[in-house]
Amino acid sequence: MRPQTAVILALLVAHAAASQAAVTIVRDGEPAAVIVLQPDASEQLAEAVGEMQALIERSTGALLELADAPPEGMATIHVGRTPYVEAQVIDLGDLDGDGFVIEFPDERTIVILGPTDWGTEFGVYDFLERYVGVRWLMPGPDGTHVPAHETITIPGEAVRDEPAFFSRKYFGLRLDAQWLWARRNRLHSRIEFHHNLNHLFPPEQDVATHPEFFPIRNGERYLPPPGSHSWQPCFTAPGIVETAIERIVAYFDEHPEEQSYSLGVTDGSGHCECESCRALDPGRKNVIGRDHLSDRYFTWCNAVVEGVLERHPDKWFGFLAYSEIFEPPDRVPVHPRLIPYVTYDRMKWIDPEIRAAGEEVTQRWADAVPVVGWYDYIYGASYLVPRVYFHHMADYYRSGYEDGVRALTAEAYPNFGEGPKLYVSLKLQWDPHADVDELLDEWYELAVGPEAAPYVKRYYAHWEDFWTRRILDSEWWTEQGQYLRFNVPTYLEDVSLDEIAQSREWLEAAVANAQTDEQRARAKLLLRAFEYYEASAIAYPRKGPAPELATEAEALAWLDDILRRSEMAEWRRSLSAEDFDGHPFLHHCFQIDRYDLISGHDWGARDMWTLFDWAARSDAVRARRRRADRQRLLRGGRRRAGDRLELLAAGERGVAGAHR
Repeated sequence: MRPQTAVILALLVAHAAASQAAVTIVRDGEPAAVIVLQPDASEQLAEAVGEMQALIERSTGALLELADAPPEGMATIHVGRTPYVEAQVIDLGDLDGDGFVIEFPDERTIVILGPTDWGTEFGVYDFLERYVGVRWLMPGPDGTHVPAHETITIPGEAVRDEPAFFSRKYFGLRLDAQWLWARRNRLHSRIEFHHNLNHLFPPEQDVATHPEFFPIRNGERYLPPPGSHSWQPCFTAPGIVETAIERIVAYFDEHPEEQSYSLGVTDGSGHCECESCRALDPGRKNVIGRDHLSDRYFTWCNAVVEGVLERHPDKWFGFLAYSEIFEPPDRVPVHPRLIPYVTYDRMKWIDPEIRAAGEEVTQRWADAVPVVGWYDYIYGASYLVPRVYFHHMADYYRSGYEDGVRALTAEAYPNFGEGPKLYVSLKLQWDPHADVDELLDEWYELAVGPEAAPYVKRYYAHWEDFWTRRILDSEWWTEQGQYLRFNVPTYLEDVSLDEIAQSREWLEAAVANAQTDEQRARAKLLLRAFEYYEASAIAYPRKGPAPELATEAEALAWLDDILRRSEMAEWRRSLSAEDFDGHPFLHHCFQIDRYDLISGHDWGARDMWTLFDWAARSDAVRARRRRADRQRLLRGGRRRAGDRLELLAAGERGVAGAHR
């Protein structure tokens, strides 16, 4: 063996031996390490290190100080490209930008490093999860699980990790605390793809200067008003390619840090009907029943992308595979720098035929482009019982990954009363092969404690069964469209009040069996969030014939039932719009008045008419109504139900008086 080779081997062996040495960072509640942060660190990295310091101190009572160099006898945690790290040979290779390494160059040194600040930041969070046992279970101060330690010793085994899906995005998080929670769980979007052509060709500017860019409809040029989006450009208009290139190049000149630009169609149909555009169409429907117009769109996209890449060769372009652009083109290749986000509510994949069709479209996109994205609809806050489908979600994430999907986004608009739903989603977006049952069991036990966990588990398993099995027999279920009808709550016809009562029993048992103040606080949050679901299910006006009220006793009993449901209708509105507002966990990320069928303004109106006669001729019914009014006033609530009864009674008295 050559002497030089022997020296190299000896160094490698020594390095390997050192990398296996455990490093103690806290000993008996006292700091045994300092943190060295890279010089001129970004606010992003400084904040992540601040979280590391705070949570280690919360766990152990020991504050790991920031330092430029370690005091004698103390270990060092290097975060980012410190001078020490720059002097080392740390091979990041082709590690994804969100990936990281945790390495142990010697028995007193730990290095946390990613190719970007995002990767280093996520390495810090992984360090806290892996070695301290931290879990960011819920948004807000009650949501972070931090186990107590007196000593923390880090095994010297190198870690190298990166996300399976390189871009991960949610729409609908409303509060800073919710965004921060998602970021701790490694949410990071890296591709622009959403509706954007109405911004690339703004009507308020281009109607006057480039009217030819707008579509022909019914034989006439359509010139959209400012701010409108139910139209698409004329993709064959003279100069529209050159203008798009010029504007996008100018955008990247001004924002060189941006990696991508969206060529997403506007949020609506309204495609051009001119002869030049139609000449590019195959003349068929796509699999979701829309005109298949991908060929015209990609003829334009390809030309635009080629022009922009001449000036900015490292950029990417996202778009929505949506509506008329749902499928790949028939006759035109797709530029490899284009990333489709195939839009579909994949909860619908619980139907095997729908799933087969969806997987087939995904595979065709994977054959057409190097990188495929998925756009999902995992809405929470618009649903009136917990919409959870953990195992199904895990199944289709794995399926997508195996079919070449590498970017994910979803319209989430969460109700965090769905418990581990988004937590599990985020973990699976990093690693779709993670065991979903292990993730769920860990969340239940860490959130509310081992004694209370079985009750919370039963609660969510019940609603998972509802949304993955029972819902297929519901009249609400539809095979049509790209997403389920989140704004239509008729699925409540299939929810019994008995299962609502059982759900309350489970959550109350969880509160009773929680062992620590933190566990009890989280259990109470789940129960508090359930109150909205409970009130919605009780208040919802179900189908069925009106009762025949033969006696005053029957009328009074029916009035009590109406008033209870009316009170629940008011209560659910108060919870969503007032009581929960601004709370990091309870806040509804979907305004209750956005859709009439969810708002519940008129819930109970039909039932009030069944008391028209009794309200006029029964003193007891009127007295009961007045009592309800007084109680409502004391609660500070509204008087809709009482006012309606008063109007009915007054109307009946007026009719009777007219006949005397």
